[in-house]
Parts: sequence; C-alpha cells; structure tokens
Amino acid sequence: MAPRRSWAKADNPFWSAHVAAWYRSALDAEDYCRRRDLSTATLMLWARHLLSAVDLRKRTEDLQKLRRKERERQSKNRPPKRPKRPRRNRYSVRTDSGPIALRAFWSMHVEAMNWSGMGHAEYAAALGLSPHALRIWRDRLEESGNEMDWRSLLHPSARGSIKQRC
Repeated sequence: MAPRRSWAKADNPFWSAHVAAWYRSALDAEDYCRRRDLSTATLMLWARHLLSAVDLRKRTEDLQKLRRKERERQSKNRPPKRPKRPRRNRYSVRTDSGPIALRAFWSMHVEAMNWSGMGHAEYAAALGLSPHALRIWRDRLEESGNEMDWRSLLHPSARGSIKQRC
C-alpha cells in the first residue's frame, strides 16, 4: 500500500486558486463545484487544509447573514398578498346535493327499486350496481324530501316517443 500523502508538502495551485475563489464568492460549496464541475468533497478537503476552522465558520455565518438580508429585501419588494377569495365550487356544482345528472341517475334507480318491490341488495345485484351506493342514495333522497323529476333531465334521444291518438 502506498504511503499517505503529507499535507506539509501539499502545494497545489489549482486547488489553492479554487479555494480562494470559493471563499470570496457568495456561493456554498455545492453550487460552486456544480458550476465548475468539481468534486465538492475534494474542494472541502483542500479548504479545511488551506483555511482555518475559524475562517470556515466565519464564512458560513456571513453567508447565512447574506441570505437572510436577501430574503428580507425580497419580501419588502414583494407586493402585499391579496386576501383569499371564498372557495368556489368546482365546475359551479353544489357539493351538498351532487351533480344533477348523478342525482337523476340515482333517483331513477331508487324509484324503480321502490316500484319493483325488491330490496336494495337484490335490485343492485340484478343491475350490477353497488348496494352500498344505492342504499346511501335512497336514504339521502328520502331525507331531502324533494322529489326530482329525473325524466325531464333525460336527453331527447333517450326519451320514449309518445304518440297521441286523435
């Protein structure tokens, strides 16, 4: 195994110049190295060798103060925040009753279930619906009390043609 290098003889002008430039800059080690395609670990190794611990600590504190002042300056230049608008319903749909088409769909099934005389589980199984959803909508529509005329909401092509005899 090769003997370890001694720092006493270490005099690398490349890393000395980079450590000096990094120390003068307002960048942290990661940003400095990323911009110059250098190894952060190697830069910090040379920085600890060439600079004292006090100098490194002082630089860290100065960078923190500089960033704090920059944030304060930006917050002063930022326009005041507008008050938040009241929440709007998505697609202007009331959330208490659900979309009209959805209510019409379940109203139709609840009415058909009531007329058929089947229970909710039986009716749901026959039509491949969720028994839980059918029960929830049945209870919800009974609690609301207002009957929905779901037939008027059907598309004209879905309505049966009614012929009146004269």
